[in-house]
Amino acid sequence: MRSRTPSDFRGMCSRCYLKLPQCICAWLPIVDTCTEVLVIRHVTEQHVMSNTGRLAALILPNCRIVDVGPDMPFDEAALPGGRSWLLYPGPNPAPTGPAPRCLVVLDASFRRAKRMYKRIEALHRLPQLALQPPEVAPLRLRQPPRSDGMSTIEAIAAGLSLVETSTIGSRLLESYAEFVKRADFAHGRRRGTPG
Repeated sequence: MRSRTPSDFRGMCSRCYLKLPQCICAWLPIVDTCTEVLVIRHVTEQHVMSNTGRLAALILPNCRIVDVGPDMPFDEAALPGGRSWLLYPGPNPAPTGPAPRCLVVLDASFRRAKRMYKRIEALHRLPQLALQPPEVAPLRLRQPPRSDGMSTIEAIAAGLSLVETSTIGSRLLESYAEFVKRADFAHGRRRGTPG
């Protein structure tokens, strides 16, 4: 994948990456959480319009994105001390004990996320919070390769719904649905009209 140049972003919002007429930034809520969210994003996702880790960070002030890649190894100092749980599909039951201070989520294609998990040893020590996919799949810009797959923002919404309140998760999913509508509209797909 080639890296984008400044000319690729003409007519696009530099925050949400939607075309300026569909920019969602002023519409997005600001949702405060007690739980920090750490998004470990593969560098190839940095400038992808459909990346939902970026969207989550626009909504959640307590969300950080750390980019990793072949020439950008993960710095374990980015993990907060104390209780961190990894949002990752797997058979593990929910961790017991006090709620986490931080939810960690890998932001990449499913195959890349698996490779990231294998390479980042610090993640192997974290309790895993396995999430259930939604019963009815929402409109998405990219379809996951597995039936239990979720976008990054969906995983964050599900995790925060479990450890804090479902209202937080609902606001993230509503924002994602609006983002999908606006992106579809910008690309001439009329699945919905921007609100």
